[in-house]
Amino acid sequence: MTRLFVLLFLAFAGQAFGWNLVVIDAGHGGHDRGGVPGQRIPEKEMTLDVSLRLNAILRARGVKTVMTRTSDVFIPLPRRVAIANARKNALFVSVHFNSAPREGACGYETFYYSRGSARTASRIQSQLLRTHRTENRGVKRRGFYVLRYSRNPAVLVECGFLTNRREATLCRTAAHRQKIAEAIARGILASR
Repeated sequence: MTRLFVLLFLAFAGQAFGWNLVVIDAGHGGHDRGGVPGQRIPEKEMTLDVSLRLNAILRARGVKTVMTRTSDVFIPLPRRVAIANARKNALFVSVHFNSAPREGACGYETFYYSRGSARTASRIQSQLLRTHRTENRGVKRRGFYVLRYSRNPAVLVECGFLTNRREATLCRTAAHRQKIAEAIARGILASR
């Protein structure tokens, strides 16, 4: 009986946490700038830059990766999910930056939908909070399309507010975007 329980536990744990590839999704792209109307910094540029950095970091650490986009093109949400779902034992990580009508809104937040993704979301959020002093907006369960329809563990990371003057200034620096990518990578690797 005990042996059967151990085998079942290992099988379940392998499904929930046993990814061997990371699908990196740079949010927005092409005609979809992201953010709110009139936003000075296009979100699509920031997400692509952080995603490319994240890809390089993970590959340097021996992790297999696939990117949903590597240039400024628009990829529809169903196609992004299809790219992830075509892989078995993958982790889907969608990179975004936040925006709000209120300029004072700031901080990091990480989203998940399936229970098997909560651990990864928590680890990423924890690592992001080490990059600079800002608001912890928390780890939240939401039914965003790319999370809800992913058959693999999936998280969506909001890497700061481009409508907040202080955070936008930080995000425009390559050094800060590198810190964000490194933090996401540490969170991913800690959840493995």
